[in-house]
Amino acid sequence: MKKTIFLLMVLVTVLIAGCNEKNLISNISGSWHVQRYLVDGSDRTYWFDTTYPVFKWSFTSNGKFYKTWETRRIGTVYTVDTIRHYDPGSQTMVIDSITSTSAIVPYFFTTNVAGDWLLTNSNKYIETRDSTANTLYQIVDHSSGSLHLFSGNIDYYLTQ
Repeated sequence: MKKTIFLLMVLVTVLIAGCNEKNLISNISGSWHVQRYLVDGSDRTYWFDTTYPVFKWSFTSNGKFYKTWETRRIGTVYTVDTIRHYDPGSQTMVIDSITSTSAIVPYFFTTNVAGDWLLTNSNKYIETRDSTANTLYQIVDHSSGSLHLFSGNIDYYLTQ
């Protein structure tokens, strides 16, 4: 009888943990934007927004994550203008002048990071794994529209 009660309690605990994990995964799944970014408790949101413009962090229910943001660069564009004419005597093209100009222009490209994510340590942490790093984020708070993650000395306040 004691074994039956014990096994029943274990089964109920496993079912509750499974339901909580499914609920947490559904809360985390979706696209997130950084609302606030704190380093050692100091607000660095402006720095984050200017360093990672148009940042989006997406989690899928099948364990994949994607981070995207725009990278802004400055480049130089060169143009070459050639003026030429045809010389009928030598039957060749003669170059009269070559003008080269350059202009400094900004350009944008999208940076993408993709990998896998999973819940660890009794669903209290999110671990992300990509080709360059494995990172562990503590889930401080979550709901269907907000997510507060903590890693090292950095707080991410995310909203959908």
